[in-house]
Amino acid sequence: MKTIEHLLVVVDPTVERDFVVDRAKMVAKVTNAKVTLFINNENTLTDRSYLYEGIDGEFFETQRQLFEDHYRKLLSDLAIEFSEENIDTTTLFSEHHHLGEAIIDKAQEIKPDVLLKSTHHHAMMERSVVSNTDWRLIRKCSCPVLLVKPNDWKANGSVVVAVDPFHRKSEQTDLDHRLLNYAELAANLLEQTPHVFHSFFPFVSTMFPLGSEASDGLESMKKEHWEKLKDVLESHNIEKENVHLSAGEIVPHLTKYLDSVDANILVVGALSRNFIERAIVGNTAEKILEDSPCDLLVIKPSAGEQE
Repeated sequence: MKTIEHLLVVVDPTVERDFVVDRAKMVAKVTNAKVTLFINNENTLTDRSYLYEGIDGEFFETQRQLFEDHYRKLLSDLAIEFSEENIDTTTLFSEHHHLGEAIIDKAQEIKPDVLLKSTHHHAMMERSVVSNTDWRLIRKCSCPVLLVKPNDWKANGSVVVAVDPFHRKSEQTDLDHRLLNYAELAANLLEQTPHVFHSFFPFVSTMFPLGSEASDGLESMKKEHWEKLKDVLESHNIEKENVHLSAGEIVPHLTKYLDSVDANILVVGALSRNFIERAIVGNTAEKILEDSPCDLLVIKPSAGEQE
């Protein structure tokens, strides 16, 4: 993908104003992309009509129409906002009982370049929590997914891509190159600085060895990872000073680095459905998605490379 031409924006109708709207507007303005605003909300009244004996079908049809009109009016008002800023905008509404499936169906139907959706913010925990719907999109959505956090983007910020050239599947999928391509594209279009992050966890024997072997073992591993990283980056235009290699637990190192470079987007890969489905509560993947202080752009392998 050489540009971004179409955004599918999932709007949460249960909040007064979904912060994904303003993010989508900003991205659309700098990319000249057209926007499709989408709301899905199930009408439970008609599903439970059997509970209301004696009330004729016309009543339920009226209520159904009022329900639909309400959300179409919300979409229409938002579309006017976008149109006033010369953004080509269309709207879609559905009443699917499963939000995730409704979004996936629309993405397959209209084939956007990027899908934008807000994450849920929990003030008591001071972080955004990735919902079951978000995980379903990561697993099954056919297009890149931008999970938007409730933070304003930093001026002169960066796009950070997390790569893993040592992953057992990375050579056969070329996923790291896809991640780097998307990161460079996003950085260029949004006038951000591209950065690359890679972290490795030293073996126990190199973390707690005997005598002077500690430094030598760690340096040897670091050199090996640097060489592999250089090979991956050879065909990409990333400044050397913007490439970061760390040793240790990935989540604290990554979040610290994101803060240090004023990251606005973290680009990560979903290597396969099986990999993501194993990322249950408490695992590294979920910690990265939830603890990241910035938006997350999740990229999957090309269709022919997925399991």
